[in-house]
Amino acid sequence: MRNQPAVVSEIQELAPNVLQITVSLDDAFEFQPGQWVNFRFPEGVSRAYTIASAPERPKSIELCVRLGPGRGGAALKILKTGADVSIDGPYGEFLLPANDSKPVVFLAGDTGIAPVRSIVLHMLAVNDPRAITVLYEPDRRHILYAADFDPLARSGAIVHESGRIETLIERNRRSLTNATIMAAGFDPFLERARTILRDLELDADAIITESFGPQP
Repeated sequence: MRNQPAVVSEIQELAPNVLQITVSLDDAFEFQPGQWVNFRFPEGVSRAYTIASAPERPKSIELCVRLGPGRGGAALKILKTGADVSIDGPYGEFLLPANDSKPVVFLAGDTGIAPVRSIVLHMLAVNDPRAITVLYEPDRRHILYAADFDPLARSGAIVHESGRIETLIERNRRSLTNATIMAAGFDPFLERARTILRDLELDADAIITESFGPQP
């Protein structure tokens, strides 16, 4: 792991208080889909942000960020395109199991869809044969990355549904049986997902999780 200088090439508002920051690098930044980086602002503030892009484009990294309180939020508000920043990493163990043929079901809450997007885009890029289901609970109906997931769902490449996670899990109970389950989001979302899985007598302890911490 090393610190790499980067330049902010684009800042896009995905939803109220949710930004996608694209950074360009001179050298390739190698990572596994599902991982995150430490992002250092020009002011020196450093925050952990999830990579939302696939590793097939290692010189242009997309980071999905929820604008929160504190120094990180203040730095985000004044961040401009063209700013010199740096990233170090990658970090994280939210990784798709290798050498496994089981279908994969992703449970994502709010910005927890970011690492899921990275993994799904990579799976499709390398023609991973595993069936993909994405069950997503958005924040206040702001469905992040719909422009990516909706066409894939219409083409039959993946299953993509959005709504309250309890309803989605119950509706897709059959798909969850004998599947690899990966869940990402804030702690209350993850606990609710585990609770409904246990209620349906599914193995909640076997899921691969990525916590984004307490609800902001």
